[in-house]
This record gives sequence, C-alpha cells and structure tokens, in this order.
Amino acid sequence: MTTPRLAAILIALFYLACCLYVGQRFITGNPVDTNILSLLPADARDPVVNDAMRRAGNAASTQLVFAIEGGTPQARQTAADALTANLATTGLFRASADDGQEMWRFLFARRAALLCPADRVALAAGNGHALEADALRQWYGGLAAPNSQLLATDPLLLTNRLLQCLVLPALPATPSGDVTLVTGHLTASPFELNTQNRIGKAVIAWQTAFASPGLRLSRAGAVFNAAYGADQARQNISYIGTITTIALLLIYFVMFRSLRPALIAITMVICGLAAGTAVTLLCFGTIHIMALLFGAALIGMVVDYTTYFLVTGIGAPNTPAAARRKHIFRPLTLGMSTSVGAFAVLLLFPVPAFRQIAVLGGSGLLAAWLGAMWLLPFLEGKPAPAGPAACAVERAAIALLASAPKSRLMSPPVLAGAAILVLATALCLGHARDDVRLFQAPSPSITAEADHISQLTGFAPTSRFILVRGSSADDEARNEQALRQNLGPAATNLLAASAFAPATATTARDAALIHTALLTPQLAPLLAQLNLSASNAYASVTPGSALPAPLTWLRGQTGATYWSIIPLPDSIAAQIPTGGPNWQVVDPAARYSALIAHYRVLATYGLIGAVLSTSVILLAVYRRARALIIMLPTTLGLVTALALPPLLGLPFSFFSVMGAFVVAGAGVDYAIFQWEHPGKRGDWTRVGILLAASMTCISIGLLALSSVFPVRSFGVTVALGIALSLILSSLVHSKND
Repeated sequence: MTTPRLAAILIALFYLACCLYVGQRFITGNPVDTNILSLLPADARDPVVNDAMRRAGNAASTQLVFAIEGGTPQARQTAADALTANLATTGLFRASADDGQEMWRFLFARRAALLCPADRVALAAGNGHALEADALRQWYGGLAAPNSQLLATDPLLLTNRLLQCLVLPALPATPSGDVTLVTGHLTASPFELNTQNRIGKAVIAWQTAFASPGLRLSRAGAVFNAAYGADQARQNISYIGTITTIALLLIYFVMFRSLRPALIAITMVICGLAAGTAVTLLCFGTIHIMALLFGAALIGMVVDYTTYFLVTGIGAPNTPAAARRKHIFRPLTLGMSTSVGAFAVLLLFPVPAFRQIAVLGGSGLLAAWLGAMWLLPFLEGKPAPAGPAACAVERAAIALLASAPKSRLMSPPVLAGAAILVLATALCLGHARDDVRLFQAPSPSITAEADHISQLTGFAPTSRFILVRGSSADDEARNEQALRQNLGPAATNLLAASAFAPATATTARDAALIHTALLTPQLAPLLAQLNLSASNAYASVTPGSALPAPLTWLRGQTGATYWSIIPLPDSIAAQIPTGGPNWQVVDPAARYSALIAHYRVLATYGLIGAVLSTSVILLAVYRRARALIIMLPTTLGLVTALALPPLLGLPFSFFSVMGAFVVAGAGVDYAIFQWEHPGKRGDWTRVGILLAASMTCISIGLLALSSVFPVRSFGVTVALGIALSLILSSLVHSKND
C-alpha cells in the first residue's frame, strides 16, 4: 500500500471515529451548555471572588417561583398541587416545602444552642419569662393536640422561634388576593438543555390540563430565560447551517457542473466540524451553544481547503492530483497554520466559550486541511474541465484580484491613510460596550411574568452579595457575625450562614445563656402550666458547625481562604457600605463589565502582537523583507473592520477583537496565495480564494443576525475583515510580479 493511500485511509478512519464519538455523546446525553456567563471572562486576579460569584450565580439561577391566579381557592390549590407533582416527576425539582422540612430538622437539633438576635437580647436582659409566656399562649391557642410529640421535645417552641426569625424573612412574601404560589429550586443546572426540556414539558402539561378553569400562570426563574436563549441559538444554528449549505451546493453545482463535488464538499464539512466538536468535547466535557453556533458559521471556513483543491482540477483537469496538491501545498499549509494560530490566541483569554471556539475552530480547520491534502485526491474522480459558469467566475476573479487598482486613490499609502482616518473618527465618535446586562435581549413575555411575580411577592433573585473572608471556618464566622452586628437594622432580614452556624464561641455562649436564663428558671413553670411532669426535652442538642443542605452554598473555601456569601437585595444595597475589614460588596454584573473592559484592552494589545508574530513567521518562511507586504491587506482590513462598525452603530467590544484574531489568521491566506501564485499561473488560485472568501463571508456574516451581542459583534468583524482582506489582496500580487 502506498503512503498517500495509507494516509487517506487513516484520515477517513479518524473522521469516522470523530463522527461516532460526537453522535454517541449527543444520543446518550446532552453535552450542550447554554449559560450566558460562559461568554464572560473569569477573574483570575481574585480566585476567591471568582468562586463566590460562580456559587452565588448558580444558587440564584436554580430558584423557581410560580404564581397561579384566578379561579377559586380550592381550584388554585388543586392546580398548585398538580404543578408541584408535575415538576417533581422530572426528578429535577425540590419544593420549598421539602427544604422547609430539612430546615426544621436542622433547627430542631440546635434548638437549645442557637438564638434569634432579639431572643439573645431578651435573655441577656433577664426576660426569659417572655419566651415562656409566648410558648404558653401558642399551646393554649390549639397547638398542643396535633403536636404531642413536639410538646414532649420542645415545649418552649424554640424551633418555631428560630424558624420565624431565620427562615421566613428569606422566603417570598405570601401575596394577598387570589394568588397561590409554588416555589422551589432545581437540583440540576438550568443551563443544561435536558433540564430546560423536562421542566418546560412539565409546565406545558400543566397548562394543557388547567387552561380551562380560567387560571393564569406566571413564571420566574433563570431556566426559562436560558431556554429562550437556547431556542434562539438553535434557530440561528438552523438558518445559518441551512443557508450556508444551500449556498455551498449552488456554488459548487454551478462551478463544477456536477453534484459529486458538492456532496464531497458537504461530507468534508461534516467531517471537519465533527473532528472539531469531538476534540472540544474531549477537552472540555461539554460544549457551549454559542460554540455550536460558531460551528455552523465555520462551514464557510472549513470548506475553503476543499475549494482550493477542487478548483485546481477544473483549472488543469489533465494534471495529476499529486502535482496539483504540490502546487497549493505551501500556501495552503501556511494559511492553515496562521488560521489555527489565530484561533489558538483565543485560548489565552479566560473566557470558557471562546476557548471552546478556539479548539473547535483550530482542530476543525486542521482536520479539513488534512482531508483536502490526502483524502480528496481519492474522492474527486476525474475532474471535468471548466464550464461557462466557472470561466465567468475566473474572469471576475481576474478583474477583481489579478492586478492592483490603477487609481492613485487605491494606492497603499492612500488606503493606509484612509484606514487611519476611519480609526481616528471611530475613536472620537464611536463607543465601546462592556456592560454584560446589554449582551442578550431577554424574552419580553418571560420578563413581564417575572416582574409580575416580583410585584406580588417581592421575589427578585439578586446578583449582588457581601463576601466575607477568614483564615479559618471559625474566623470567617466571627467576621460575618461582626459585620452583621455593625450593619445594624439593615442586616436584620439578610440570609447569613453565621445565623444558622455561628462561631464556636458564640454557640457556646448561646447554649449557656439558654440554659441559665431560660431552661433553668422557666421550663419547670411552663411544664406545670401544661400539666406535664419533669422533662429532659432539651437534653439532646447537636449544635455542630454544619449548615442545612439548602444553605450549604453560602460558604466555601478557595485555597487557604474561607469565605461566605450574604445575598444583598437591590432594595437595601444602597444602605450597605462597599467594603470593610475582611468583607466587600460584590456586584457580579459590574465586576464582569469591568473585566470585559480590561480584557478588551489586553486583547487589543494581543491583536497587535498577533499581527507582529505573523509577520515574523512570513519573514522566517520567505526570508525577504519585501514579503511583509503580505500583511498589508489583512492589517488594513483589521483596522477598518474594527473601526467602521462603531461608526455605523455597532459598539466596539472585547468580542470585536476576538473576531479580529480570526481575521488576522484567516485573512492573510488570500495574500499568501497572491504572493505564491502571481501572474497568469494564479488565475485559478484566485478563483479558489474568491470562492473561499465568499463562503466565509456568507457563513460568518450570518452571525450578524444573532440577538446575542457578543455573537453579532464577532460575526460582523470577521465577515467585514475577511471581505476587505480579499479585496485588498491584489496589492500583494502587484508587488510580487
């Protein structure tokens, strides 16, 4: 077996393995991540804040609140029970009632070692009789009959007191009027498609069953916005993939007058994208839906290598495949290397989704290059000579790219001056967008429902929180307690871990205070009033330092630092100082926005470095200073592609620069081909680069229609930069004749 044939077989087997692996991952599970936060950079400068933001975001995103309105109270309760049951059958929902039972067990075990702040003050002042009198009123109010076990184990009703002061203030308020609430949280990520689908089906099933009684359902929860965003992304993937595939089939059929090249091209696209997706899944375990959206747009770039090779066949049908491959090997390999290098630069930035795009794009292009070089010669069959349509495209390519424009207005100095002028104007008149809250437009209907629930209940998941640090778990608890005391009334209803699991010394003092100021003087009189004999109701107490399961997210550890989170409602955020010893207020939206701005500046410097490094590669390959002219079209295209959109209303952003990295690597391909194949021998090469650039602009340009600002910004920059790099590549040809 010859070496080329062995290489072709190995590449085909690699493609097959990738397709099978990707198919298996999507059939047996759903590895797609829809979390918009994956489009945001991590804060590598402060890992503690980064971990806390992730924990707080995950906790807030799992909350669910439903409001059922209309009908009779009985109808609403029946509907609420049915909705709870529907959600429970998914195995992904835990009702607040279940959490309430967990909280009750936790507080019951600590009833004689934990105090509400007001009760601590009362006992310290010697007013234990007030707690005894309050318990007596409740027992004589009718609590005793159905709670005989509680009467024997907690006659002072200390568990109830803890529940009322620590748990109830943190729950959504019970609305007045004809409203019944269903509340709880998800036990799986709301950004997994499987979670969205199952919860969505459970809600739809309920709506189908209870639509007729005149009941209205409002929803609040990140899972519904995530499902909306995922649905929008799926629609984008569908139309981008469909339009690009149709364009590819039409262009190939017109150019080659046969379906075989078109089917080969589609096959190579599928294999290249499967390879990229497989490598991404192997590296990250999951793949972000925006990376899949980019994968659909990558069709135009992956097919480039197939286009370059097949065009050599209609240009020279009698030339052996090996000779045609040799003709394009160096420029195609160099172009592939710069493109993969441009994607690799995205790995330097701590943005999960863009790192996935880097791996998907780089490995997909490398796989497509391998197939074009060694598999295509065995698949193309006998090339047919160029037909009328192909010859017309050749004439158009020659007219557009074969020689530099004769007008002095299109000379390199004038073009460079114009690009600098556009850039200067953009710097003066344009603006940047770094605010993460403006990145994705939410569903109007879902937003309206969430606002309605907020008005009814006061439920509004907050992203702000207070972050408290300590050198040990006990030190962190002491720091949090001191903070809550210093904040005074503003901290009364804040959910804090130290309220449930205080520092060791505080627990010991509370236990002693309960024993000396309450149990010793008040328990016996209460038992006498209730006609009970002496009791050891409070003999078994397990204070410990653990938190109840629903609240474990409030505490964490990063390295040697122990930390806790206190959620900060927007309604009182203005009353809280921004920071102090061992604590700080964290606003994730503001922090992410500042990070975006920071990385936008860093990425701009990185882009300059990428252009310079590509120039060094070209000097190393060609060993001629004049070869630097290859970078002129791409550099002019980059400057214009970054400066022009802000003047047309699309703000400059970190994601614009991310797209510019792709232009820096892929756009230089056209100039390399012009340099390698000047004059008449480059006629059909120019057909290849014209078709390749057109497909890239069609596929990547469709990203501009996305409702997600990062994706739209990325797509516009790449499409505009690629188009300009192609048009200006004729400047290189004229210098190398």
